[in-house]
Amino acid sequence: MTASISPTLRRVRTLICAVTSLFMVAIATVTVAGAPPAGAANQWSPVHPGDFPDPSVMIYNGAYYGFATQNFTSASQTINIQTSTSTDGVNWTASGIDALPTLPSWAEAGNTWGPTVAYDATDQQFVMYYTATQRSNSYQCIGRAVSSSPQGPYVDNSTAPVICQDGVDNGTAGNYGGSIDPDIFTDHGVSTLIWKSDGDHLVGENTYIWSQQLTSNLMTLTGSPTPILAADPQQSWEKGIIEGPNMVDHGGVDYLFFSANDEGSANYAIGYAVCTGGPSASCTLGAANPILTSQSGMSGPGGPAAFLSPSGQLNLAFAAWQGTTIGYLSCGLRPMYLSAVSFTSGVPSLSPAVSTGSAASPACVTPPSTPGYWQVAADGGIFTFGSAQFYGSTGSLRLNKPIVGMAATPDRKGYWLVASDGGVFAFGDAAFFGSTGSIHLNQPIIGMIPTFDGRGYWLVASDGGIFAFGSAQFYGSLGAAPPAYPITAVAPGFLGGGYWMVDANGQVFSFGDSKFYGQPPFAPGGYRITGMASTLNSNGYWLASANGNVVAYGNAADYGSPVSTGVDGTIVGMTATADAKGYWLQGSDGGIFSYGDAVFEGSMGGQHLNAPMVGIASASS
Repeated sequence: MTASISPTLRRVRTLICAVTSLFMVAIATVTVAGAPPAGAANQWSPVHPGDFPDPSVMIYNGAYYGFATQNFTSASQTINIQTSTSTDGVNWTASGIDALPTLPSWAEAGNTWGPTVAYDATDQQFVMYYTATQRSNSYQCIGRAVSSSPQGPYVDNSTAPVICQDGVDNGTAGNYGGSIDPDIFTDHGVSTLIWKSDGDHLVGENTYIWSQQLTSNLMTLTGSPTPILAADPQQSWEKGIIEGPNMVDHGGVDYLFFSANDEGSANYAIGYAVCTGGPSASCTLGAANPILTSQSGMSGPGGPAAFLSPSGQLNLAFAAWQGTTIGYLSCGLRPMYLSAVSFTSGVPSLSPAVSTGSAASPACVTPPSTPGYWQVAADGGIFTFGSAQFYGSTGSLRLNKPIVGMAATPDRKGYWLVASDGGVFAFGDAAFFGSTGSIHLNQPIIGMIPTFDGRGYWLVASDGGIFAFGSAQFYGSLGAAPPAYPITAVAPGFLGGGYWMVDANGQVFSFGDSKFYGQPPFAPGGYRITGMASTLNSNGYWLASANGNVVAYGNAADYGSPVSTGVDGTIVGMTATADAKGYWLQGSDGGIFSYGDAVFEGSMGGQHLNAPMVGIASASS
């Protein structure tokens, strides 16, 4: 899995898509294939119902137990670690049991994945290593939990991760960006933990696969961690990311299967390396990589997990986007697939282990969204309408500088306010990650953008300077070469992978994966730009001017504007609806203008205001 993307992608399902009846007990009926039928050698069918990413398989007393990344049964309920059972490794029944129902105090809820489980014969218990996000610094780290039963409940009473590689633990020098994707590999009675250092997540460093020996009871790491494989810039198919390691012994040789590239794309693929010196020595990339790419029936395979079938056949379970629907925002799912592994002159090849399958995934629907929004005034007064809830304000406080904007958390159960000096005020479930309130600024802050995971934000100054806090990554700024006109509005890119800025004259600046789709030739007088919003997949955006004119670029649709009828106060901001098929405009006098599927729920227009309105945020998820 791609750590910089996967957790937010998965959480998006609570915001955009609801997977219905995902954990109803269901059996994937398949036909075991001695050989795929003619003409169907590359036809792949899921062997597990519903979403089952990053699978791992444990065999215990002749039964097969599957474990996978979290899933959301609804917007309010999360299964942290999915479980499933099988008698043959092919026909799987989703149990609906959460193997890790309670997370330790260090782990952030709603962000657990990549489990690996093994039986500890020494203490006669089951040991699970898994990935979660550390609350204190947003690094993704590895935890450990134990259970007396294969499917749990597993218990982790620790106060800190087992491995994090954030520069302060595990004997590793420097900051490797966190640690994810653990795999327990046991050979000749010796167990080793293998994992990925998460350099592509927060620190922009290379990614590595590491190993470290475990004690016989699988509970403690011994010796020192060793990097055994690095992302190779010469391997363009990797795109600088290797992850999801899984090691297996075949014929006395240790093979390391791994994933590479972007998990949220069709380019995700599976490769291999040969580790002739064992699990604690450097491995050599295979000559035939990648060995599995997108095929008919599935896209972006990754997260390999090797195990033996009852007949002794080496199989490789993995997850992939079903069909060609990629991304949770598009209601895509990543069920489990199964490949048979064969070797020719030491080179592994993968082919479908089943010829037909009926592991149909349930429908993905867009849940009803109750419309609502917050209005914020320059004194920090908050006004709620529709589904928006009041979590607090600065209306009764004496502020050093006026409020200039606000942003809502992903679940809409909190929000941040930002002042022109960069002071940040957090309410509800919004967490404080830092501010520029005590820093001398060249130009005032004009707005803020939250990250998609809600664990950080960017502050934007009128000269185009960018200040990143928490999980927000720096993608560039204009601070060193300010534009001729002040920056007046900003918008986030797809899944937080970038951002746009626009100046008062309408010039658009794009950073990260946010693309330029156009801009007005100029915006004089009342046409000066004061608001911006992006479409759902960030393939377009809207610009709003002070007099109410709205212009659309890219795939943004024109739903209308009040420019022809006039506005009493100047437009000071805009926000899109949850599905980006409409937008609200905010007037400085408190007036609200609704277009497309944006529903008018009321406004402060015509009411006495202690301070003018400066921003709006949607409460619809």
